[in-house]
Amino acid sequence: MRQGKSRKAALVAMLLVCAQIAACSSDTGTESQAESKPAEAGKTGTGNAASKSFASEKPLELTIHYHDGDIWVFKDDWPVFKKAAELTNIKLHGVAPPSATNSKEVFNMMLASGKLPDIIAGQKLDLNKAALDGALEPLDDLIDKHAPNIKKFLQDNSWAKAGSIASDGKLYYIPYMVEGEASEGWYMRKDWLTKLGIPAPKTKDEFYETLKAFREKDANGNGKKDEVPYFSRDNKEGISDLLAVFGVRPDWHVVDGKVQYGKYLPEYKDAILNISKWYKEDLIDKEIYTRGPKSREVLLGDNLGGTTHDWFPSTATYNVTLKDKVPGILFAPIAPPNAVNGKPWEENSRTLLYPKGWSIASSNKNKIETIKYFDFWFTPEGRRLENFAIEGAQYDVKDGKPIFKPEILNGKDPVNVQLRAFGAQLEFGHQQDLFYEEQWTNPIANEGIKMYIDNKYFAPQFPSVSFMPQEEKLLGEKWPAIDTFVREMQQKWVLGAEQVEPNYVKYLARLKEMGMDDVIKIYQAAYDRYQKSVK
Repeated sequence: MRQGKSRKAALVAMLLVCAQIAACSSDTGTESQAESKPAEAGKTGTGNAASKSFASEKPLELTIHYHDGDIWVFKDDWPVFKKAAELTNIKLHGVAPPSATNSKEVFNMMLASGKLPDIIAGQKLDLNKAALDGALEPLDDLIDKHAPNIKKFLQDNSWAKAGSIASDGKLYYIPYMVEGEASEGWYMRKDWLTKLGIPAPKTKDEFYETLKAFREKDANGNGKKDEVPYFSRDNKEGISDLLAVFGVRPDWHVVDGKVQYGKYLPEYKDAILNISKWYKEDLIDKEIYTRGPKSREVLLGDNLGGTTHDWFPSTATYNVTLKDKVPGILFAPIAPPNAVNGKPWEENSRTLLYPKGWSIASSNKNKIETIKYFDFWFTPEGRRLENFAIEGAQYDVKDGKPIFKPEILNGKDPVNVQLRAFGAQLEFGHQQDLFYEEQWTNPIANEGIKMYIDNKYFAPQFPSVSFMPQEEKLLGEKWPAIDTFVREMQQKWVLGAEQVEPNYVKYLARLKEMGMDDVIKIYQAAYDRYQKSVK
């Protein structure tokens, strides 16, 4: 962001734009002509033709604030939403300034304007805070009376509502949800394993020996000791992925009903001791804290990288893009090499409930029509529209399934990027359809995904909890400093700038002094409330 006067001028300009928003659409107050029948949760529908399910008796325009980064700003001419207008009789008009790049700043200025658009999209924390301040309408009664598809979905998936409600127990926004457990997994150069005559590792000791073999036995065959056995493109969490090899769940998780934080546990010491040893032995990328997002391109492209932990679909693509530069490359998924307690597990699974969605402003004069419009996106027609865009343009229906056209699957940009240009695959209140992703995922990645799902590798994830206002305040005061301290100490230990022993005791004492126990109590209380809500 620009500094000084230019920054202030930009903020003033945005405030003026927000103040001029036509927050009140035509006040029809009408019921819909016909309500859609509830859709089966998790189903997209198989009909070729979309049926009209008007949310408003008369054509109605609603204003919407949707600003999710500098490229995801609502556009009135998105084909997906123009089609939705035909099917619902409701047209949306975006009011967020497209030139702004700081979504949180734009959101706050929109609220400060005092004149709110009919629909407000944003982050869970921001939406629920605005709701408790009176800016948003509670949706529970509206859903119960006018949104049969949303109602059924939330009844069938109680976790979605439990993870979205505000601290007063009410639901103020419809969340964005995805499908499928698999997100990340372990990838290893299987062509190197074959060359060296060793199997894929299954335990931490075997993993260590495999990394050593990559480094010491000239796995890439160039006569140099230049292999980088383990690398990561995540400067912040690349080392944390290795913690699972030692049986440590690095972040928030629950054991027998008790909330724990992995880097505040005794076993974290043993893990970080070993990881620092591996780093010293050149088994871990020396630039793991600085190399950044291009690590896969650089280290795989130079035939140096041996192992990483990353997203299934994108990581598998290097087998195709590098096949001419690195003949015979086979960078493929392996089972998690961490059978510490007898069964391997994968720490990272897909976040099914994103902390994002859209809501109805309390000043909206067409609340019934708006909730019916929200409900449309949970019908088979609406869900297909947002997941696959326009039939005949981006996809065709074959055997009852939406199949992307070759020009979409083979386009120069990723499929999801292409679809967003049409208004599809946005992160507002609807459920993603995993079939959209399966169509463009590399076969190698799909095999890995199937292996992880079939073997039930995924560890239980910490749920999306809500905090009381006083809890949020305390977390805001304590957690940023704690998180920074934890990251700094981990980096010092790994790089050898400070020894783990005897300083680990001091590390734990410092965390306690910074209020870590209070933070855990807050998470425990929030988790307990979540458990009561989900039952």
